[in-house]
Parts: sequence; structure tokens; C-alpha cells
Amino acid sequence: MKQSLRLLTLDQIRAFVSVCEHGSFTNAAKDQSRTQTAVTRQIRAAEDILGEKLFHRCRGHFEGPTEAGEKLLPFAIKILAVLEDAWMCLERPGLKGTIRVGVMDDIDMNWLLELIGRFKALHPECDVTVISDFSTRLEKRLDQRELDVAIVKTLIRTQQGEVSNAHKTLRREPLLWAAGAGFGLRQREPLPLVLFHEGCVYRHHVIQRLESAGVPFRIAYEGQSYSHLRAAAAAGLGVTALAESQVAMGGLQSLVEVAGTRLDPLSDVEIAMKALHTRKNLALSGFMREVMRSSKQDRQAFCTSDNQVMTRLQELELA
Repeated sequence: MKQSLRLLTLDQIRAFVSVCEHGSFTNAAKDQSRTQTAVTRQIRAAEDILGEKLFHRCRGHFEGPTEAGEKLLPFAIKILAVLEDAWMCLERPGLKGTIRVGVMDDIDMNWLLELIGRFKALHPECDVTVISDFSTRLEKRLDQRELDVAIVKTLIRTQQGEVSNAHKTLRREPLLWAAGAGFGLRQREPLPLVLFHEGCVYRHHVIQRLESAGVPFRIAYEGQSYSHLRAAAAAGLGVTALAESQVAMGGLQSLVEVAGTRLDPLSDVEIAMKALHTRKNLALSGFMREVMRSSKQDRQAFCTSDNQVMTRLQELELA
């Protein structure tokens, strides 16, 4: 194994990481602007060199990395990250301009600001401006060319659309029904909901699911503050919908039914980085590469880090 690892090519490593990130050979091929056959060939060549299967396949369907693939992945990511660092160091004199970044409200801004600081240190002639808003509004501003790139949350449908070089997946996870530990509901009472204001993709999805299932509901709390929404749900005001990592932070519990009424499963959620144009904007391309590199190294980058919220949630648990 030690000798065979040295025979892996960078193309094989890139193909392997891309398949892991996109969850399919088809989307990995689109991301790399290659044919699916070419990506498959690279993976099979890597497996032959290593003498190990890297992915589970059943009747031609992708089922995720094998144990060997999971062990190899963090090292493959590090290899590509070192190459990105070297590339950016050589590219540094040529990067200059202005980059307008849109960021969804519930991202960890500390992570993003640290990233911008590192990027500015590498490229002092680049100016980065940041706007925070709902994902749907950011996408509209991106379409109207008021932004160069937007980090947004979207729902993953059964039939996924085209994956382009201007669409980079940063994180994927299930969207869960959740409520505070003490939440209760009387029979025949409309389901109270704790939701963001109009414009949130979670809100639209939750209402659509309940209406389709014929479950009566009412809006018990709505707002624009992510921390207030979490606190309202934890205090027992109603049921909300949050990504799995956000529920796991504490103060909330996931739900599959309420008062005997089963809640239909929600779609998975994706945090993605979207841009309209990258080829003619070297500064934007460099910034997007830095975001991708950092997101691979820190999978918690997109969870809220509001210490005051966590303290409040702990108080509610003890009350």
C-alpha cells in the first residue's frame, strides 16, 4: 500500500475527492467538465493501483465510499489543499479587483471574516464587500448582477439540476422537524410553527409539506433572527425545521410525529456557493477556491457559533 500510494496521479486524486463531495460520478464529471466515463476510468485506475475498492456500487448505483475510501479522503483533501496554496502563492501578484459576496443570515460570520482576512493577506489588492440576507433574496441579487458570488441554502430535490463550475456544494445534510424537549400538543389543536419570515426556503418547504398532508397549523412565531428562532423553539412555542447539525447543537430534539400525527420527512438541505461569472474574474475564482478549501477543512464552518444563544438554550434546559 505504501508503495502504491506514490503511483496515484493528481487527476485520480481529484476525481476521487470530487465523487466523494458530489455523491455521484455524474455530478463529479460535470464539476470537472469531463465525461462520466473519464471519471470512472480514473477511479478504477486508482483502485487497481491501491488494490482496494474506494466506492460501494450496487447494480451500477453509487452507494458511498468504502472503509478504505473514507480513510483516504482526508489525506486526498490535504494534498489538493497544499497544491491550492502553492497555486495561490504563485498567482498572488495577478489578483486584484472587487468581489461582492452575499451570505445567508445563519452562517458563522466569524469563519467567513477569518477567511477574508487570509485572502486579503494573500491578495492585498483585492477588496471584498459582504452583504447578509435571506438566501432567496441573495439569489435574486445575484441574478440581477448586484453580487458576484452568494453562499446560500437550497433544498435538494429528488431530481437534481445541472452542476456547473459556478455552483459549488459546501455542505449537505438532512432537514429535520425539531422542537424543545418540553413541547406538547393537545389533540385537534393546530400545529404551532416557529419559522423565519416570508422568503426563507425552510418556511416554504414546511408549509408545503403540511398542506400536502392535510395537517392544520398556525404560525406561533416568525422572525428574522436565527438566534431568536432557536430560543423560541427551545422554549416550547412550537415546531420548527432546522438542519441536522443545528439540531444536534443542543436545546432541541428531532421529531417524527406530534400528538399521534406523523410528520412527512423533509428534503435534505444544501449550502452552496453560486456565481454567474468566474472565467473573466480571476479574483473571484481565487476567492471561491479559498472558500472551497476552507470548507473542506472545517465542516462546522456553516453552523451558528452564537455563544449567547447556547447559554440561553442551556438555561432553558435547566429550567
